[in-house]
Amino acid sequence: MAFLNGISGIILAAILLSTQLVWADAPSGTLVERQQRRIETIAEIAPSVVCVMPPNGQGGGSGVLISADGYAISNYHVTSGSGNFMKCGLNDGKLYDAVIVGIDPTGDIALIKLLGRDDFPFCTPGESDHVRAGDEVLALGNPFLLATDFTPTVTYGIVSGVHRYQYPAGTFLEYTDCIQIDASINPGNSGGPLFDIEGRWIGINGRASFEKRGRINSGAAYAISVRQILLFIDHLKSGRIVDHGRTDFTVGTAADGLVEVQEVSEISESWRRGLRPGDELVSFGRRALASANDFKTILGIFPAGIRVPMTSRNRDGVHKSTVRLLPLHGFDAAPQLPQERKPPKRPGNPDEDPDGKPDSPHDEDAPAIPEQYAHLFKEKKAFTNYYFNELNRDRLLDALQESLAGSESNRTATWSITWKSPNSGIAGELIVGTEGAGLRTGENNWYQPIEDQDPSNEAANLWGVLSAALQWHRLFQTDLDQFSEVVYVGAESLAPSGRPVETVFIQDGAIESRWYFADDSPLPVGVDVVMSAGFDEARIRFDDWEHGTIPSPRRIGIVDSEIEQVQWLTVTVFDVKSPAERDNVSNEETAAP
Repeated sequence: MAFLNGISGIILAAILLSTQLVWADAPSGTLVERQQRRIETIAEIAPSVVCVMPPNGQGGGSGVLISADGYAISNYHVTSGSGNFMKCGLNDGKLYDAVIVGIDPTGDIALIKLLGRDDFPFCTPGESDHVRAGDEVLALGNPFLLATDFTPTVTYGIVSGVHRYQYPAGTFLEYTDCIQIDASINPGNSGGPLFDIEGRWIGINGRASFEKRGRINSGAAYAISVRQILLFIDHLKSGRIVDHGRTDFTVGTAADGLVEVQEVSEISESWRRGLRPGDELVSFGRRALASANDFKTILGIFPAGIRVPMTSRNRDGVHKSTVRLLPLHGFDAAPQLPQERKPPKRPGNPDEDPDGKPDSPHDEDAPAIPEQYAHLFKEKKAFTNYYFNELNRDRLLDALQESLAGSESNRTATWSITWKSPNSGIAGELIVGTEGAGLRTGENNWYQPIEDQDPSNEAANLWGVLSAALQWHRLFQTDLDQFSEVVYVGAESLAPSGRPVETVFIQDGAIESRWYFADDSPLPVGVDVVMSAGFDEARIRFDDWEHGTIPSPRRIGIVDSEIEQVQWLTVTVFDVKSPAERDNVSNEETAAP
């Protein structure tokens, strides 16, 4: 027995020694130090966690503050039953009013805005693409609304897998490129943040695999990646019902494991770029593809309407281009989630909602909308909250209006723009007025009337410059009533430069244009114009604006979509004809020299 005890002591000592050596070699320090840092990290991040409830306080879920002015992210399935105004609790024990801003039903994301402060605590985003299986994570939220003072519950675990795909499973909710974790997620955690062990925000907890009885967490939960959310945040701030993107081609996994293009619409942009069935799709959204599932996973993180780079390969070689994503669903109204039959509430806890959804979001006894905040919501078709679209649209266009102040009579005058190409040496003149636009290069003339614009009227080597010039002339009149629709879209990267911009979409009869604005100037840096289906967009860029009779760019660029490069034209003269001079000549003489 003494011998066995001696052996046991040696084994125990060896185990303890090996454990100490492991922790000593670990860069993160001893177990006690790691525990202390974890406690400190939780104390730092907990104030940003939100308890989200409908006005009547029945049920609810979680969220996380992302900026000091009160913007917070939650799940769509959390906010969908909570109405346009809701109540939000923070771990300071206080309850705040909040208003819905924007929703992404497919991605199960909602943006809300807490009210009453401009110094809210908020989280710091991390790099979800750098997350690896085995990384330690912290999930914070309000399962079962356990804490009446809104202190979030913390669960701890590891990343079980990355780049996971979760099918809609009977709904439109689709989790793409998500993070799988084993940290315990229960009803009420939905919409709450997932942090890495350093306290950086890397995802939003949304779905979990539950046992059928009792809805008990089974150790498989899924968080929407912060990369996807960051791509959508400014689109959500537009107050729209934001859609995910789709392509005009389909792919499959070939027998040799390559991602093979299966079908391509013959009137699509991809077809015009040379994409054909049988081609290999090498990368999409700057991520290499190993299977058709990879393509579906990465496609799902992008909002509709933006341009995404892709690389394909065929017998002629490797081809790089961009494609504008089409809407996946095209929601005109917030879609309804299917109603689940709920398990009975546990005796002694009448307020508990086992599935984390509000029991009666439209309860007659629910508190009325606070009068001082009622103006923060405006209803309009295809919008979650039109108030925020007007807010952001007017922010950009009012700044443009201010930059054009003092040039009112010159905005509707006829502009004569003389230019030359520094690369080819070709020179020409562009004239644009209220009736049409004309272009002269050497002995060649083109004319585009304002009514019934036709792509065949455009010069092939300066594609779309006439139609874009007409939209430029009309935008600078700053009369929004002349357009069918003016909508703030959100933020994106402007192709091909990758420059961060904010986008305003304008519908002008049959013509669609997307105007791009950067932080460093109230004047636009570019416009993409759709003249007709089946034709390439006119993609025009502006650079180095100067203030004269009317603000004018020193350089105008035309994007060649075949090679994704900009052909820059140097503006040598920007002349404005007075209204009297304009009236002395015919429309066609004015527009087509």
